[in-house]
Amino acid sequence: MSFPPRGVIGACLTPFAPDGGVDGDALRQEIDFMAGHCVAVSVLGAEVSEYRMLDEAARRHWLRHGVELVGGRVPVVAGASSPRLDEVAELAELAASAGADFVQVLIPRRPSGDQAGTAELVAYYGEVSERSPVPVVAYHNPTYGSDPTPDTMVRLCELDGVVGVKESSRDMSRIGRLIAEIDAAGLARYYTTMQPLLATVLQGGSGAMMPAPATLLGERVVRAVEAGDLAAATAAQEAFSRFPSRWRSYGLPPVMRCAMAYLGLDVGPGPAPYVEVGEPDAAEIAVTLAAAGLTRDSLVART
Repeated sequence: MSFPPRGVIGACLTPFAPDGGVDGDALRQEIDFMAGHCVAVSVLGAEVSEYRMLDEAARRHWLRHGVELVGGRVPVVAGASSPRLDEVAELAELAASAGADFVQVLIPRRPSGDQAGTAELVAYYGEVSERSPVPVVAYHNPTYGSDPTPDTMVRLCELDGVVGVKESSRDMSRIGRLIAEIDAAGLARYYTTMQPLLATVLQGGSGAMMPAPATLLGERVVRAVEAGDLAAATAAQEAFSRFPSRWRSYGLPPVMRCAMAYLGLDVGPGPAPYVEVGEPDAAEIAVTLAAAGLTRDSLVART
C-alpha cells in the first residue's frame, strides 16, 4: 500500500466564473501552478475548495477534469467526501478512473448532525477502504465533520487502506501525540496545515495540506528543515503568524483568492452572494506577501 509523499500538498480552490459555474481556464492555471512546487495536489478534497457549492453533476465533472489536468505530474488526492457510503464509493471509482492516486474523505457526522462514535467511524472507513480502488486519506475537520478522540484516529489508521490523515484542528497537544502514534509508528502519513507546519515536521510529521499561494511559504519551511537550517525554517513559518489569520473574518478561500490575484494568478471570484476581500485589506495582504518575499517578480524568478 503506497503512502502519499512527504511535504506540502496543494489544496485546489474552485475558481468560480461570474455565472456561478467553474472557470476551466483558471482551474488549469491554478493546477499548473501547484504542480510546479507541491509534492501532490488535492482536487475538490478540502472544504476550502467550496465543492459544496457545486451540484452533483458539476462536482463529478470537475473532479474528473481536475485530476486529468494534473496529468500525472504529481500524485493526486481527490475529494470523495459524503456521509453516504454509496456516494463515496462512486466518487472514488470516478477519481481512480481519471488517474487519482488517493481519495480524501471527511470524517463524517451522523446524519442527524451529531458526533459519530468510534465504532461507527471504524465501520464507515472500513467500508470506504474496501470499496475504494485507491488508498484513503481521512480528513479531520471538526467544523464540518466529527471530532474523534486521538485513540479513535489511531484506530482508523490501523485499518487497511487508510494511508493518511489531514488534520485541521491546530491542537498542538493532539498533533504531537498523533504524529508519534500514527506517522512515527508507520501506520499512515500525518499532515496538518499552515500554522502548525514547522512544529509538525520537526516532530516527524509528514507535512501539511494548504491552498496556494500559502503553499510557497510552506515549501520554504519544509525545504529549510530538510536542509537543517532551523533559522530559515523559523523565518518562513513566521509569515503564517499574520497570513492568513489577520483576515480570517473573510474566511480562508477569499483571502487566498486575493493573494493569488496579487501574484498575477486569477482564480476568479468566490461564489455569489458571499463577500470577497475589500480593497483596503487587499492592499494589506499585498504588503504582507511582499514582506515575506512573495511578489510577481519572485514567481518569474522561479520559472
